[in-house]
Formats: sequence, C-alpha cells, structure tokens
Amino acid sequence: MESSRRLAAILFTDIVGSTAMMQKDEQSAVAVHKHYLDVLAERVSFHKGEVINDYGDGSLCVFSSTTEALRCAIGMQHQLQTDPKVPLRTGLHLGEIFFEHGKVFGDGVNVASRIQSLGIANSILFSSQINSQIKNQQEFKSISLGSFHFKNVDEPMEVFALANEGLIVPKKEELTGKLKENEKKSAVKKWIAIVAVILLAVSYFVYQHFFHTSGFSGEKTIAVLPFENVGGPDREEYVSDGITQDIINNLSKISSLQKVIGWFSVRSFKKTRKSLKQIADELGVTAILSGTIEKHEGKLHIIAELVEVSTNKRLWGDDFEYDSKDILSVQSKLVGEIISTLKVNLTSEEKRVLIKNYTDNPEAYKSYRKGLYFWNQNNGAYFDSAKLYYKKALDIDPDYALAYSGLAYCYIFYKLPSQLEGIPIARTYAEKALSLDSNLTEATTTLGFIQSDFDYDWAKSKVTLQKAIRLNQNYPEAHLFYGNLLQYTGENTEQGIQEVKRALELDPLAARFNWILGRNYFLARKYDLAEEQLKKTLSLYPDHLYSKETLSLLYLEKKKFAEAFGLIRQFPEISYTNGPEKIYYLCYAYAVAGDTARAKSTLERILRESPARNTLMMAYIYIYLKNYDEALNWLEQAYKTRDIRLYWIKVDPVLDPVRNELRFKNLLAKMHLE
Repeated sequence: MESSRRLAAILFTDIVGSTAMMQKDEQSAVAVHKHYLDVLAERVSFHKGEVINDYGDGSLCVFSSTTEALRCAIGMQHQLQTDPKVPLRTGLHLGEIFFEHGKVFGDGVNVASRIQSLGIANSILFSSQINSQIKNQQEFKSISLGSFHFKNVDEPMEVFALANEGLIVPKKEELTGKLKENEKKSAVKKWIAIVAVILLAVSYFVYQHFFHTSGFSGEKTIAVLPFENVGGPDREEYVSDGITQDIINNLSKISSLQKVIGWFSVRSFKKTRKSLKQIADELGVTAILSGTIEKHEGKLHIIAELVEVSTNKRLWGDDFEYDSKDILSVQSKLVGEIISTLKVNLTSEEKRVLIKNYTDNPEAYKSYRKGLYFWNQNNGAYFDSAKLYYKKALDIDPDYALAYSGLAYCYIFYKLPSQLEGIPIARTYAEKALSLDSNLTEATTTLGFIQSDFDYDWAKSKVTLQKAIRLNQNYPEAHLFYGNLLQYTGENTEQGIQEVKRALELDPLAARFNWILGRNYFLARKYDLAEEQLKKTLSLYPDHLYSKETLSLLYLEKKKFAEAFGLIRQFPEISYTNGPEKIYYLCYAYAVAGDTARAKSTLERILRESPARNTLMMAYIYIYLKNYDEALNWLEQAYKTRDIRLYWIKVDPVLDPVRNELRFKNLLAKMHLE
C-alpha cells in the first residue's frame, strides 16, 4: 500500500478506569465496553469519520472536518451517559497524518493522545488548533485550561475544554496525564533505573567475555541461573527473579547466541546443590552465569560470574554497588559503552532492545514483575493474582506494553467458560501492546496463536509467528506455536515437530513443552515416540495431568486397556467445570474397550449431572459408540465455542472413523483446513 498524507481532525478516546472496572466486575465491564463500541461505530460513521485503531477500551479516529469530529465527540458523550454508563475521556487535535502499510503516523497522532490523557470522564479536551477552527461557531463553547508540557512534545501547548451542556470541564489540578516530569518526579525513576543498569551491565559483560575471551571454546550457549536474593525477605524474591528474567530476555534477542535457556528450566535450580557440570549437562549449555543480589541501606550489591563449565574456567566475574544519587549517569555511561563496543556484532534492532525500558515508573515495574511471578507458578489458582498485578501496573502506567502482553497471555489460557469469552479480551490486550511496540515478541506470538487457534486464519498466523521468531530466535513459545501450526494444518508434520523440539531445547525442563512434544508425536501417529516422551514428562512431573490424559489416549489407541484404566484412575476427583474431567476419560475408555453398557451408563451420568464442557471428548465417546451423527454434533458445538482442543482436528487419529463424513469435511472447510 502506498503512503498518503492529509490534514485531519484526530480524535482519541479512552475509557477511564477500564482495568479496575474489569477487575471488579468482568460481566459489567463487558457490558460497558459493548455499549462503548456500539456508540463509537454508530457516531463515527454518522459524522463521516473513520476508526483507525480500536483498542477495546479506546480508539483512534480521524475526520476530514473539525466540526464533525467535535459533533461526534459530543454525541458519544451524551449517548454514553445512558446505562450502562461509560466514563469516557476524549482528546482532539488538528494536524497532518500519513498512512503507510495500513498504519497511521504523524506528530498530530501523538499530540491528540497526550491531550486525551489529561481528561476525566465525560470531558472533551482539544488543542488550540482545533479551537481556532471553532471559536466563531456558536454551537461550541470552549474554555482554556492553560498550557501544558507533554512528553515527547517540544513546546508547551494550550489545551481547551468544551463547555457545552452535559459535559464536564475539569479543573487544572485534576489533570494528570502524560506530562513531562519535574525534578522531584524524576527521583521515582531511581529504582527502575537500578534494575536497568543491572540488566545492561550484566548483558554487556556477558557478551564481552563470552564472545571475546580467547580461551573460550565450544558452542555459544548459556544458562542464567536465578540470582540469589541474599538477606532479603522471600516476599521480595520476585525482584531477583525479575532481574534474572530480564537478563535472559535480553540475551535471547542477541542473534549471535545459539541458545539461551528459558526461565521455566533455570528456575528449578534456585538454591540448588547440584554442580555447574550437572546443571550444564541437564540444560545442554557450555556456560553458566550466576550471581547474588543484596539490598542494604538504599544500595544494591550485585556479584556475578560467568563460567565455562567444561574447563571450570572463570571467564568473567565482577561485583557492583549502585547508589541512587548517581545511578542515572551510570546508566547513560553503560549504554554508551555497550553500543560503541558491540556495534559490529549487533543489529540496530538489538541495540534498541538493549537500551529500551518499557516503563519509567518503578511501581509499575514492581507490579508487572509480581504479575509475572504469579503467572510463572503455572497454576490456575494464581491466575487471578497475575491478572490483578498486571492491571495494577497499567493503572500506574497505561502505556506499559509488557503488562498488556501479560494480560493477553492470561486470557488465552485462563479458565473462562469458553474461548468465545476469553480470546477477544486477549486479542484486545495483545493489539494494545503492539500499538505501543510493534516489535514486542511476546505480544506478536500471542496474536499469532489467536489467529490460528481462534480465527483459523492459518496463513496470517504463519506470517505473524515467523515474524516473532525473527524478532527473537530464542523465544520458545514462538517456535511452539509455529510448530503446532505446521503440523495441525498438515503442511509439514516433520518440520512442525522440529520446531516444537526447538522450543523444548530452549526450555528443556518446561512441563508444557515436554507434554506437547509427546502429544504431537501422538497426533503424528508416532506412538512409540509419544509413549517415550510422555513417560519422560511424567518422570519429571509425576502429577502432570495433561500428560496423563494424552498417555491414556495413547494406551487406548494401542489397546493397552489395563495401562489406560490404571492411569485414568489416578486422575483426581475434581469438578466437571475445572480442568481435566476423569469421568469423560473413563467413559471413553469403556467405549474403546468394548464395554458398551458401562460406557452408556457413564455417559448418562455425565449428561445428567453436569453440562458437558469437554466437547471433543464427547465426540470421542460417541464415535466409539458408533453414533457418528451425535459425534459430529459435538464437533460442530466445539467449533461454535472455539474449543481449544479442536485446534488439531485435521490430524487427530481418534477422529478417523468420521473423517470421510460430509459434515466433517464441511467443518474442515469452515476452519480453512481443506
């Protein structure tokens, strides 16, 4: 698409307190968002505008007429005061914009966004450029709120509020948007600056000595062990964990490194007594970075060293003490040294990544890290806490891309009634993150997953996931989802399995990656390899339910009925609405084993006692009861609810008996799998 430029009235909108609203009452919040989106679409269309970006709780719109843009804003605010009321703030600016590859750019977009950030609910704020266009029109009444120094805007700007009936004119002391910080406010950046310096310093020295020490031999592969929180309370462990993960994430984006081990694998070695050689052998690396962090009287003392394991040679080691009074100058010095030293080997994107901070607010960073800490527990009981802290981070810093990305990932796997409820929320958060940083690997990967698993837009998903891998070749999730896509579409099963193996190579002790490799062997009908891999996973994680589920299906396919029933009876007795459902697997096992009477009585119990949630298992059961029509009914229901287990329908061996049925072929066509 060719680029084009034009002068436009730019309208930014945002729902005030959207994250808090969602946290307090998701059902009411969804109703509020729906009301907002309906009104937005109606009013923008009526006033001949165009919605360029829809963020779910906000939007960017452009108009060819300033008058129509203001009329649209007024109409929206009036309509949104009806129940369910929507606390909307709006900002407008007149400026030049240009479109390129479907995206809008221009200083005017930034200014309109900054003006909107000043607002409060039911207010309409705008620039002097807008005011000069409408000051002689009697239908509009404006009041100057004074001049403001906005972030990333060189000169102060006068801002006006619309004072028409039904609108709120905020007081100047109420305006706390994206303004430049004064010297007192800049002091709150010290904590996050400390973390940034630690990350940059360690990354710098690791790279320098890892690649440029003449005595180093072997592959360029590394594991960063969790930094030990010396003398600090356990409740602050998320800080040392967060610093470790930041180092891992930054090193993983350096393309010269062949492998950087992911967090889920290295965290198992926290406070370990294993030798470095044992750890290196388990993780398949040649070098290990370890360290300690001690906080004392406002200072952080860090000791770190890098060891080549095969020779037990200390390649590099140093200790740092950071004082808040000079931390900003230290940071600037280190960034300059990193760029000048590594410019030959680093791409421009890698240089950008090494110096990028996603927030300047230490409290937002802490909240994000707490959210990630709870998410990394890999337990549904902690998901609510993860969401809570991600949203708290966004309340503090609404432009925190990583927090939006974290929320998106939560809603992909969070236990909601169906993907129909969770995935649209996840998409909104992922797209918001990408609107703030279009090259954010985590959000790009999440969006790629949504495009395949929910949209069934395999071609678009493939492009998105390939981009994620280009952005970070050491990000295991991107390889995992890309491998799934290649296998589940039937495009290239072997390459798909290799991509999943690459994910596992990058995070070899992650339970989920180990299980999915076993599951994908099963779907590829490589039953012996599947059994070996699933048993390996259960040797590492004896209580891993998904591995037990898949292994039980494998045993049934191989007619190992005793092993299958023995495994299924190990499943915990939990409710039908929360996780793996033991009764479904028992019913299916009875059907496969030919015990039709017990299969039917168990099926009656399922239908009598609880609404059936596991639609794919219901299809399995009816297939082995030879009721193909009912099996296809359940598969079609799975499609309607976007059951995540329908993801691999094209290659699922259990579905072979209905594969030639017309309704099954029609279902594949709907999923763009023909």
